[in-house]
Amino acid sequence: MSKDSDILLRDGAEGISAADAASVLMKRKWMVIGAMVIVPAIVGGVVSKEPKVYEATTTLVLDSTVPQYLGQSFKDVVDMESTWWSAQETLQTELRIIKSRSQALATAKALCDKKFGRNQEIALQRLIPGADCSATADLGKAAALIQAITRVEPQKESRIVNLVVDYNDPELAAVLANTEAQVYADRNLEHRLSQSEGAASWLGDEYGDLMSQLNEAEHALIEFKKKNNVVAVAIEDQQNDLSSQHKKLSDELNNVQIKLIALRAQREQYAALISDDPMNTIAPGGNADGTVVSKLKELYVDQYAKLVEIRGKYLDKHPTVVAQEARVNALRADLARESNLSAKSLDAQFQSLVRQERDLRSSLDGATHAALQLEQRAIEYNRLKRNFDRLAKLSEQVGGRERETSLAGHLKTNNVRVLDAALVPTRQIAPNVPRTVGIAAAVAFLLSIGLAFLLELLDRTVKSPEDVEKLTGLVFLGLVPRINPGDASDGHAVVPPKGVADLVKAGSKELYVIAHPKSAVAECCRAIRTNLLFMSPDKPAKTLMITSAGPQEGKTTTSVNLAVTLALSGLRVLLVDTDMRRPRLHKVFGIPASTDGLSRAIVGETDVLSIVRETGVPNLFLLPCGALPPNPAELLHAERFKRIVEELSNHYDRVIFDSPPVGAVTDAAILSRLTEGTILVAKGGKTSRDALKSAQRQLADGKVNILGCILNDMDVSKLGGYGYYYYSQYGRYYGSDDKTIKPGPIGDTGGGA
Repeated sequence: MSKDSDILLRDGAEGISAADAASVLMKRKWMVIGAMVIVPAIVGGVVSKEPKVYEATTTLVLDSTVPQYLGQSFKDVVDMESTWWSAQETLQTELRIIKSRSQALATAKALCDKKFGRNQEIALQRLIPGADCSATADLGKAAALIQAITRVEPQKESRIVNLVVDYNDPELAAVLANTEAQVYADRNLEHRLSQSEGAASWLGDEYGDLMSQLNEAEHALIEFKKKNNVVAVAIEDQQNDLSSQHKKLSDELNNVQIKLIALRAQREQYAALISDDPMNTIAPGGNADGTVVSKLKELYVDQYAKLVEIRGKYLDKHPTVVAQEARVNALRADLARESNLSAKSLDAQFQSLVRQERDLRSSLDGATHAALQLEQRAIEYNRLKRNFDRLAKLSEQVGGRERETSLAGHLKTNNVRVLDAALVPTRQIAPNVPRTVGIAAAVAFLLSIGLAFLLELLDRTVKSPEDVEKLTGLVFLGLVPRINPGDASDGHAVVPPKGVADLVKAGSKELYVIAHPKSAVAECCRAIRTNLLFMSPDKPAKTLMITSAGPQEGKTTTSVNLAVTLALSGLRVLLVDTDMRRPRLHKVFGIPASTDGLSRAIVGETDVLSIVRETGVPNLFLLPCGALPPNPAELLHAERFKRIVEELSNHYDRVIFDSPPVGAVTDAAILSRLTEGTILVAKGGKTSRDALKSAQRQLADGKVNILGCILNDMDVSKLGGYGYYYYSQYGRYYGSDDKTIKPGPIGDTGGGA
């Protein structure tokens, strides 16, 4: 996977940098540009062919209440909303009514009565050609079309509603908008009037029933008053009088009972203390008799004292003594008489209080009984009175409401009115080609960007040096740009050696660096050569195996270009074709196929040095594969092959083995153990990450010295940034004023390491 896709997968949660996103977009820029050009062009072409649409708008005002011509106390049949929420619900209900099928059907019927145009054509037939106003199906089609082309748009913070009709006929659009608005207002008024008429009829019936019941209740109340004698005096007053009388009797009875208790106590006390001796009798206190008795006792004591005093002076028969005794006896007789009178008076008082208590209790019981009877009559009276009052109030309300409803029906007030009628539109609203094309371009841009990142995430091929280093951990030795043999714009051509002149003219990719030594390809090959030399300058690897993860990834092309670059630097280089399944090196250099080759040398049928061929490139030699053996892996395992490798390394400065792919057969794994270094080749944009990593793991398991990896057939235009600029400008920078270099000994042409 590329560097950018690695970043997307690794840092998706943290986001990617602007530079990484720009790199991804640069790789897919033509896809993004193509989408932004093609999609808007197609959309614009399609939209421009659509029929024109015109917009006609009628403005309606939906008042919350109807005008109150009869004052604030007048109430409509339907009590409109009183809160914000109920107002919103009412408004939304009205909007749905305007968009309803019944409204559309009523509009379709109204169109049968409208004519316009020079020919005075019926509006419904203009809307539905050939429509019959008496046909239910045609009216239904017209209603469905009207619903489809009608929009309702409430204005914010107001009760104004725009009724919008979008149609391809501007005149008909205006007629439809105005007709719908008028039909809605008429239907709303009709609905209100039908409610008023129905309510007035019902209220009238109810008012008649209530008046009949009220008369009956009034008659029952009058009869009750006559029967219970409450005509002159109200029953409430009678209840008040009885209550006052009952309270007075109760208070008087309590007083008599208190007096009776006190008098009974005195009577009992007097009866207990009465004696034959008047002087020993205690007179009842609290009355006149008791006072007389007390005075008589004082007088008796005084006369008796005089009698005792006289007796001390005179004899018993003395006239003075006799006279004094007569006075004392007379006082004693008076005292006895007064004491007897006091007892009789106390008893008379007691008997009087007893009778008084009995009479009061009887009167109180009578008052209580009368109050209970009056209470029962009051309950019945109140029931009749409440029923009468209820019917009177209800009759008054219903009668007033019936009169108001009748007046509302006569007034024909409406809470819906047309503010601005629709005018015939002069400018189309659709199709809006610039706007649609702009939206299409924006959508195409966003989708193409998303597709670019998606493709980058799904692309699991190796496309950059960072992919190689982060995926395998190998050293990146360099890249080889894509070779186009017919294009010499990136380097100045030279006259190739005679031995390979025909092959170069035929457009051989493998010999491209010979014809274009100052091209970007040649410079990249020299950079790879330099990196190999710098890896071990004291003891460089003389035997190199070049392989790839899979077939057709450019390992043979890379082997030849690297061998040519090393040979041009003055080293004696031998190319060995160890791909004993599909050998190609002899074809590259135009050497006829023969059985003499590496396979015969391994089996001991010939000397290996005797079958080495010249390539026509100075210092570059070729050991072809020869006959194809049935068992290539067994030949490479042979002990003689190991001696051949040692012998070749002693005769040449560098020996490069072109081996089969690692993933296809085991030949590369066997050969890599016999060479001093192995180079992996990956084809940019084709070799998958998994295949490259698997090849690196197979070689690493055999403890092979993997020098690094080369990216082949790279499209440097997709690298972006400085890398693309470097490779594209390299040929110009190192260009010569001379158009042709004369043939001669080929060495390092400069610009390399």
